Amino acid sequence: MAEQHIPSVEAEEISEILANASGNDPKNLSLEALVLLINTERLHHLHNKTHKEFKELKDRQDKVAQLHQLLKKINTQTTDNGEFDCTSNKELQQLIAKAKEIGVEIKDGKFKYTKGERDRLVENIRMTVEDLNVMNDMQLQTINRLTNERYESYQMARSILKPLHETKMQMAKGIK
Repeated sequence: MAEQHIPSVEAEEISEILANASGNDPKNLSLEALVLLINTERLHHLHNKTHKEFKELKDRQDKVAQLHQLLKKINTQTTDNGEFDCTSNKELQQLIAKAKEIGVEIKDGKFKYTKGERDRLVENIRMTVEDLNVMNDMQLQTINRLTNERYESYQMARSILKPLHETKMQMAKGIK
């Protein structure tokens, strides 16, 4: 039989969950109530972590989209001889300033580029996009792990509650 991975819930976390259990004394709760309470708190915790990770991922992906938009604008504004000049284009200047805030290495106040300088600018933007995408991939793996933990927690609770329910049913039949 394959070994089942049980998500770790620290003893302190369990004590805190039990202390917050609607003012009930944990010593007076049934095993079923304790399992439900701990599992509910664990699922809530994993849900919140997943939501936080998704928000960070979305924010980073928005930055990637902004950098892609900048690359499109640079390509559109590039002359036939490969030069790029946005000294009279405020929108493009704002996109370049935003790219600098995101982390692209760009010289301050430079809005006119020769062919070589433009190529280096585009390469800097592409490297930053690549770095952001690597972080996105790593965060997607974290989200996947959290999702698996949520599923495992749910399955673990079911595996505990099912025998308890069956035992109650057998006891109820015995009372008749």
